[in-house]
Amino acid sequence: MPIITPVRQSASKEEFLKALGLNGNTADKARFQQMWEEVTGFWVKNFETTKRHILKPEYAASPGVQRPYKWAHLDPAVIDNAITTIWKDGRPLPRMYYDLGAHDDRRIYNWVLKWLLWHVCRYRDWRNRKSKPSTASDSQVPQSPPTPVADSDGMPPKTYWETVMN
Repeated sequence: MPIITPVRQSASKEEFLKALGLNGNTADKARFQQMWEEVTGFWVKNFETTKRHILKPEYAASPGVQRPYKWAHLDPAVIDNAITTIWKDGRPLPRMYYDLGAHDDRRIYNWVLKWLLWHVCRYRDWRNRKSKPSTASDSQVPQSPPTPVADSDGMPPKTYWETVMN
């Protein structure tokens, strides 16, 4: 197995793809999409929950810590278990890239899956979205309020920002 230098979890998608030897061609986009879908599916099933066992002990009892949970609130052991499960249950093509992320450093464990999980967490947390108008006319566009969406599985409504279509 080739030795690949890991990228930090906050690295850009471009840095991540480059580290894996992927570029912007259609086949590589499909490979990335398969990895993203596996991790997102796992995230929705296991981390978008009202069960607080996924949180660090100091946050689990705090009523102020609410969904969507921040990465810093998640128990590292739960993250490692998620990495193990996704890695073990992954389809052959994504698993090939997960194998490239294996690392002896227990703080990292598998940098490919850790990067993917961190980014899924980051992009599902609307609190991290900051609107930065690019022009003066953009700043005059009113922001849509969050819209609650009921889950079919009985989960409490999710809050997300609607995209403004121009």
